[in-house]
Amino acid sequence: MKGIIFMGFWIHVKRSLDQAMIHKDRCPEIPSGPHRSDFWEGGWTEYPDKDTALEAMENTDAAQQLKCPLCKP
Repeated sequence: MKGIIFMGFWIHVKRSLDQAMIHKDRCPEIPSGPHRSDFWEGGWTEYPDKDTALEAMENTDAAQQLKCPLCKP
């Protein structure tokens, strides 16, 4: 199984801005410490692949569904 690269994706939900943004696993925007998630504020959630992450982002009901301008997923 040489050569297989696993790339996860993260969704950052900002409920106060009615926004959800997808990031690649190694994006500098992803906090390195413990992630706090709250219904009213939103938070960070990790997904194993891009399709699952995009589906989850659609289910957030955020008015703005964006791709990170830094990592360009």
